[in-house]
Amino acid sequence: MKYLAPLACLSLLSGPILADDYQDWLNKTRSDFQSYLDENDKAFVQFLQNKWTPVDVRPAQQRDPEPKPVEPPQAPIDQTVENDVPAADSELTDNTPAETTPGLTLPPAEPSQPVEEPLVTLPQIPQPQPDSTPAQSRKPAFTFYGSPLYADTPTAFHKTYRGKLNSKNIAAYWTTLASSDHKGTVASLLASADELQLNSWGTALLFDRYARSLHRDDNSRVLLSWFLLVKAGFDARVAYNDKVHLLMTADQALFGVTYFRLDGHTYYAVNLNDKPLAPGKVFTYEGQHDSGRQALDFSEPVRFVPAGDNEEKTFSFHYADQQYSIRLSYPQRYVSYFASYPQLSLPNYFKAGLPAVTAQSLLDQLKPVVAGQSEKEAVNRLLRFVQTAFSYRTDDEQFHEENYLFPLETLHYPYSDCEDRAALFAWLTESLLGLDVVILDYPGHVATAVAFNGDVKGDQWPLNNRRYVVADPTYVNASVGMTMPAYAGVRPTIHTF
Repeated sequence: MKYLAPLACLSLLSGPILADDYQDWLNKTRSDFQSYLDENDKAFVQFLQNKWTPVDVRPAQQRDPEPKPVEPPQAPIDQTVENDVPAADSELTDNTPAETTPGLTLPPAEPSQPVEEPLVTLPQIPQPQPDSTPAQSRKPAFTFYGSPLYADTPTAFHKTYRGKLNSKNIAAYWTTLASSDHKGTVASLLASADELQLNSWGTALLFDRYARSLHRDDNSRVLLSWFLLVKAGFDARVAYNDKVHLLMTADQALFGVTYFRLDGHTYYAVNLNDKPLAPGKVFTYEGQHDSGRQALDFSEPVRFVPAGDNEEKTFSFHYADQQYSIRLSYPQRYVSYFASYPQLSLPNYFKAGLPAVTAQSLLDQLKPVVAGQSEKEAVNRLLRFVQTAFSYRTDDEQFHEENYLFPLETLHYPYSDCEDRAALFAWLTESLLGLDVVILDYPGHVATAVAFNGDVKGDQWPLNNRRYVVADPTYVNASVGMTMPAYAGVRPTIHTF
């Protein structure tokens, strides 16, 4: 609600107000408004004014340090599985570990050579409709992955942080921001996030983009982001050494990100910061704002409806003396959006799926490939698609760091490795065939296993009274039940998702 809204109500009830009386009323209303805000923020400002405590920033946790295969092995195309002997007879428990990976300038992909078959023309992803309110009345405008967004901005939001970094100055800066009529701005930004169908990570990014549109100074931008995120309900926190850093809690464990623990919570130095927070000591406040309790949630990453063009790619593979060609279209801006994600644990990539239009097109084109086949044969066909339609390179070769890919990124980038293929294959198998899939997490390698309704021979692993038959999307030309030779006899960690 805008600050002058009470004036309109008073005018209707009390009739005309003389100039002097109006100024007296205005000053009193401002004072009441200030007092109201002070009541809501008073306890928090007291936390901020107290001496901040030193905490130790811990090194980022790493996922699998074992090297991956430089080249995937190839199985003979005509090789079949001859026995039904499980790889291990002892029952395994579901030992999914606690939440346990992501970018990016790449060489252009070599164009695929499609066969002469009809190509599917895909519908365009619906774009968010622009707000009809004139842009010039809602400044400043800022852009979020191609979508222009607008929000009224209190004058206090333009204020640059001055002075040394200490508890008193930061408390004073918070008080300045909290004394402004900020609620309408927060509500407007949340409405924009809802319109774009963002999850909470996307929403946090949107708030930070807004703050960046107002400040080039890092400390001012971080402090404004912090203020807005807390007011939007997030458990956000700042800490400082020679500069201010933003940290947030998360529902999922993050990797490759430094962190500290405070009051039973893990605060991650998420990449809303321009520069990573190095391990060492920083100072932060004790206590928490009553409004800021929500942790970041990285699930449902493909809800986002971005603006901009779609990109098209064609994928070809050969199976049973037949050549198949799959043509797909996907929102290009998802690539940079996913590049913003911190590293997550394996199951998050398997649960992600694809944007709706891309997903439907891929499934529609693969349905005829598996139609009328047995479960085993249908899975073999999906395996061959993922094994051979995508070129292999390790993350170190392609990105110079470990970088798990969401299925859409696997479609986009010229290369992928084992966990990327496994995530795409698992989604296809569950979506097209309705079969349950688990993740086989070996040291330096990721594969999958499928629970069939009938008896299927080959290497298997037991879990929760079911048998899961190995299906390795990286072992080129391998059929269901075949384990990559380097991992034969190795007991994997089994993840559900």
